[in-house]
Amino acid sequence: MGNRRKGVVLLGLLLPLLSTPASYGQGRLLDLLDQVADGEAAIVESRGATEGVAQIPSLPPSSPGSRPVDIHRVEQRLAPPPRLPPLTALVRLESRVSCAPLQRDVLAILGSEKAAWSVTVADSGGRLLADVNGRAPRIPASNQKLISTAQAVDRLGVDHRLKTSLWRLPNGTLRLEGEGDPDFGPQQVTRMATALSGHGVHTGAVSMEFEELGPGNWWPADWHTADRNWDYGAPVTRLPVSANSSGDYAVYDPPKRLAGIWSRVLNRQGVGFSWAEVPADSPNPQGSQLIHEELSRPLQSLATRANTESHNNTAEVLLRVGSGSWNLSHASEITLQWLKDKNLPVDGVTIADGSGLSRSNRSTSRLYVSLLLTMQHHASGTNWYKTMAVANRTGTLERFSSSPALTGKFVGKTGTIRGVKTLSGRMDTPHGHRFFSLLANGSAEPRSRMAHLLEAVLKHSSCPRVF
Repeated sequence: MGNRRKGVVLLGLLLPLLSTPASYGQGRLLDLLDQVADGEAAIVESRGATEGVAQIPSLPPSSPGSRPVDIHRVEQRLAPPPRLPPLTALVRLESRVSCAPLQRDVLAILGSEKAAWSVTVADSGGRLLADVNGRAPRIPASNQKLISTAQAVDRLGVDHRLKTSLWRLPNGTLRLEGEGDPDFGPQQVTRMATALSGHGVHTGAVSMEFEELGPGNWWPADWHTADRNWDYGAPVTRLPVSANSSGDYAVYDPPKRLAGIWSRVLNRQGVGFSWAEVPADSPNPQGSQLIHEELSRPLQSLATRANTESHNNTAEVLLRVGSGSWNLSHASEITLQWLKDKNLPVDGVTIADGSGLSRSNRSTSRLYVSLLLTMQHHASGTNWYKTMAVANRTGTLERFSSSPALTGKFVGKTGTIRGVKTLSGRMDTPHGHRFFSLLANGSAEPRSRMAHLLEAVLKHSSCPRVF
């Protein structure tokens, strides 16, 4: 058997073993309005956002999204979800540009702003069709979410669900543990309270512990204090209620809000309530009993919210659960190592948060194109690409361009913070997929140039290889 044939057979054997499973602005009103005009405003779902218990139906423990637990079943803390086999990049990005017509058009479109841009375009085989400053580190804004969601999909799988668990400790105290489910809210609390009633808690009072991060860990250190007042800068906690937002505003004290909901729900049932906080990941004592568990929507849905709607809080949670650490510094280190393990180009790359709101993040257009290529060949890559917005149709790309030639032709992730505009994604052309990353830091006209750049990619999709 020839070497080439051996390679094909080996690749065929390895493929089934691969894993299957906006940032918004800087707190100034004018910046925020500009980002809304650019289609970057966060869309926060209203599921469970109402705190008035009278409006919340009492649902049985068997309702969708919940998991009843037999009172006689005694368990220790649930083991972490199994890690899926790691993904290795099957396609490497070429180092030399080989489409002279597209390269010329890209340079002409960028013109005098060339120094403010990084542009990389490749085909599905890794052929480098155009590249300008592709290795220059830039602030990526919400393109950072592509990294957070890809890692979570790779390591956990698209069907993974986050858990919020209610335990009874041997001394009778209840303990609530969570994994940051952004949709957890009053309805889930009501189901948990109903489960308690089924376990003999009908009168008297209950004492509950919230296992939570300290306030010093609720925000990345360099998030502007003004941003923390808005829903896009809401605190990142293990036990959020409706992603720690209330309308357009952030909830500044999530444990207190959660305690208020529990108190009202239990008081309706004639049960008193007191609460305290304990450090996150506190070990449950021997003999602790799992009473009830609420499950989030599948990770596929959460990643869609992060990428299509550019929802910061969800992306931050996915960075943490995908890396397996709620310590942001440690999660960032793990994520950078994850990129290295995939043989992706990480020179100059800095992971400062999971959403892109931090201005300390740095990425390159070559990294994003390499990541897009890698996920194209991932067993769950089709699902990951479905989490992105569609040009001129959905999410933050709904009003991208007036060009009919681009409508529905590409999916991607936008990014917008003050002075930064980014877009990375995959375009469908008559000659196959084209992968692109456009990072502008300091451009005066980023949006129109992006549209022209993508029109050029479509125009030269059949470009012959010319060195």
